[in-house]
Amino acid sequence: MLTREVESDNWVGLSLFRRAAALAAPALLVTSVSVLAAEKSDSLEEVVVTGIRASLNEAVDLKRDADVIQDSIVAEDIGKFPDQNVAESLQRITGVSISRVNGEGSQVSVRSFGPQFNMVKLNSRSLATTTGQRSFDFQVLPSELIGGADVIKSPTADLAAGSIGAYVNIRTPRPLDDPGFNAVAAVNGNYHDLAQDVNPEMSGLLSNTFAGNTVGVLLGVTYKESEGRIDSYRGSIWNEYAPNGTGYGLPMGDQTLGEDGQPTTLEGSRGPGRTRYNMVDERRERAGAVAVFQWAPSDHFVTTVDLFHTRLDRDFLGSGLQVPNQVLSRYTRAVVSDSGTILQSTIANTDVEMNVVYGDEKSTTDAFGLNSLWTRGALTLAFDASYSKAERDFEGDDSTALHYTLFNDAGGIDPGEISLDYSTDIPSMTTTGGLDVTDISKVRAAWQRHAAEEVEDEVSELKLDALYEVDAGILSSVKVGVAYEQRTIGFADFGTEFDAASGGQTWNGAGMWIGDGSTWGTDPNIGVLPSGVLELSDSNFMRGISGNFPRQWVQIRDIKAYRAATQAYLEQLVASDPTQAWRADVVNAGWDTVYPGPGGTYENDEDTLSLYTQFNLRGDIGRVGWAGNVGVRYVSITNTSIGTASTIDLLRLDPQASNLPDHVVNTATTSPKVLEVETDEDHFLPSFNLRLDLGGGHYLRSAAAKTITRPALGDQGVNLQESGGVNAPTVAITGGNPYLESYEVSQFDLSYEFYSQQDSAYSISYFYKDISKFISTINTVGPWDGPIEPALAAAYAANGQVVNFVSTRKENRPGGVVQGVELGALHYFSYLPGFWNGFGVQANYTFADSEDKDAAPINQPGVPEPGSSLEGFAEHSYNVVGFYDKGKFQARLAYNWRDNFMSSRTGDGLQPEYTEDFGQLDLSMSYDVTDNLTAALEAINLTNETRLMYLGQRDRVSLVEMSGVRYQLGLRATF
Repeated sequence: MLTREVESDNWVGLSLFRRAAALAAPALLVTSVSVLAAEKSDSLEEVVVTGIRASLNEAVDLKRDADVIQDSIVAEDIGKFPDQNVAESLQRITGVSISRVNGEGSQVSVRSFGPQFNMVKLNSRSLATTTGQRSFDFQVLPSELIGGADVIKSPTADLAAGSIGAYVNIRTPRPLDDPGFNAVAAVNGNYHDLAQDVNPEMSGLLSNTFAGNTVGVLLGVTYKESEGRIDSYRGSIWNEYAPNGTGYGLPMGDQTLGEDGQPTTLEGSRGPGRTRYNMVDERRERAGAVAVFQWAPSDHFVTTVDLFHTRLDRDFLGSGLQVPNQVLSRYTRAVVSDSGTILQSTIANTDVEMNVVYGDEKSTTDAFGLNSLWTRGALTLAFDASYSKAERDFEGDDSTALHYTLFNDAGGIDPGEISLDYSTDIPSMTTTGGLDVTDISKVRAAWQRHAAEEVEDEVSELKLDALYEVDAGILSSVKVGVAYEQRTIGFADFGTEFDAASGGQTWNGAGMWIGDGSTWGTDPNIGVLPSGVLELSDSNFMRGISGNFPRQWVQIRDIKAYRAATQAYLEQLVASDPTQAWRADVVNAGWDTVYPGPGGTYENDEDTLSLYTQFNLRGDIGRVGWAGNVGVRYVSITNTSIGTASTIDLLRLDPQASNLPDHVVNTATTSPKVLEVETDEDHFLPSFNLRLDLGGGHYLRSAAAKTITRPALGDQGVNLQESGGVNAPTVAITGGNPYLESYEVSQFDLSYEFYSQQDSAYSISYFYKDISKFISTINTVGPWDGPIEPALAAAYAANGQVVNFVSTRKENRPGGVVQGVELGALHYFSYLPGFWNGFGVQANYTFADSEDKDAAPINQPGVPEPGSSLEGFAEHSYNVVGFYDKGKFQARLAYNWRDNFMSSRTGDGLQPEYTEDFGQLDLSMSYDVTDNLTAALEAINLTNETRLMYLGQRDRVSLVEMSGVRYQLGLRATF
């Protein structure tokens, strides 16, 4: 450039410049050789970017060089992922937000498309899961064993179909990617501020290469214990709040007050049928291992064998208070808002229930993969075979109930009242009379359900891909491939119940209810528990939140001791009462022996065959270089669902409960039946991606595609269940739907990206998705054509009624349109002097607008209409990460926020449910004590934010959940 300027300005100057350059050339050559020799002899002078900045730079390189619209995260070093959890790292990516389970990142949403719309792969392979969904639970994936992840937002023909939101590929490290010996070991202590316990975490990763870097081995292990506590308030069964739990009315009829203190003119109201406060202590133990073997005998061939194992054991025990406020005859005072929501209530002559939550869950995931890559000349062949299996065993329940009785010290009834005020998110609660939730002597065993579930998922895949370098004009290569996936997932549900208050009600071996169904009696000796079974809970429920709600209550000390006590009670009952002898089989087996539930066992077998052709293109338009691909993928899917369905054999008249002719009550005889349903689908899915290199770091991308997402595995079962309506000529139908077809979407993307010479990067993207086929829970009503007793049909006909069915199941329907904009920025302050040039900021924002034009209105009194928004779509979300990386010190402060969104159109079976906007602040810091030893501190949810959900309108709170703050302090050594 300098020569050209001099040449145009002054020929004399050019001549002098060339003479000076010629004279100086030998000196410059000697100087250059000396500098290079010094750098080679002293490697400590070499500038190497590591840590946060290095991982961000590599992620930027992946994004810039990709032929698709994608974002990535990269481990800062071997065994050093940016966060404790892979999902919590993915939320830093533009357009990505996460859902949490007990405060830990669990599943990802991309561009507001929920977990079920995103395909998550491990090393480009399907990983079995036990969620019942196709979504992956990141809680089972140790972050220490992960090397990086790519979030691909624009489909290509060579990617497996199934991601309307994004294709997420998690990568484990490979030994030949980093030749030589590498080793890392880390030990951490984890502390949860609600549980107030410190738990250990250890991990190690070792890799080495041999035989001239043609053989590589990598081994990694991780182990983590964690204890936590979840505090929550729940308001549930809103749609059943009315006389006898069946209608829509006012708690005290004309005496119900409005907000002005005068009798309300409203015709009805809605409020929670259960008001529940809970503290749950949870313990987790997670272990994982990865092994990788690679062999590359030549530049033309490499084989990789992967083994992956993870195990997650989780047990939890908690208790809380549950107010049964659905019986309107017990109300002595009620205040209803102008919009029909219960604001205040006083309930007399009722017990407070202790709701006990307990469970023991064990999950394992194993994966094996073999990949061979062969290259000869212009041809590259890739073969991949993999197998994955996941299993989960669960026992427990969240409906164990004990009662705080109204008995006084003399054993008589001391009527009391429970007052509730719902004007705050967590309602206040006070009790009078014999009710005292901190008095252990007041608690009696009442009823306890026990449940179990078994889930097993197996996935086998075979893939063969061929790439041929053509280099003919704009066609650079052709890629073709075939893939076959066979997936089998099975579900089995079991259950039983014990009820001390009704004389030991239990299930029998066929899963049918037996017992007299009587209610809680007046005998103070019923359900008395041995000393030592119960204890007082901690006294800091919902610490930091003001309110006059209970902070402490009685809880079970040991669930096994409680179950032994209730078993002893049942044995004593049978031994002392000859009329109970028929329960002997149940007693001998143990009351908590579980039996298969009707309609609760089913299996899905899914076979998927895929073929694709993709043309990779390259070229130049003037000074603009461009690259892209165009292709089509054919997918053929066969799904076979087999299992048991509980259907009605005969709908009969219940003469004892009926008061003919006005009051007709039906009952149903049901039995399990084996069903098998096979369905087929075929899809042609075209795709197009284009990248323009405009020069100077400016890039323009566009993409268009048609893609699908398969229905959730748990929704495609034949586990149909029919039951007779109560006091109504209806048959309720629930369960799975094996005839569900895939979601379908046509999408378009356009993005602009700029990459500066200082490694900063900025982007803006527009996306448009037209969903032609969607799946929602739909209430369908129609005439029931099943078997009905003539006497019942005649009784209904006399009242001018016929029996209808009400089906509440997943159904296909037209979808809607989702479109939005993404903004992303990574900015380094490298131009600042001294200390300040270590700072940087990473930020992104996503706007997503959804319109569901074909959504059916609810048309129910007192229920706000959800409008045209699609389920699960938040309009706004953003992430802001400030970081510092200089010398031996690194720090990162990250804030992630997601807007209010509708999580379900029928959250409680009727009302739409919303999740309120939520933001979380996380902090991490590390310091290099030596070149091989690093100390680190992390804090998750630093400001102790709570999660809130509500039904229909903001004053109908269904959930407030506090997960607390998690801290981690540890050391990491490299060798």
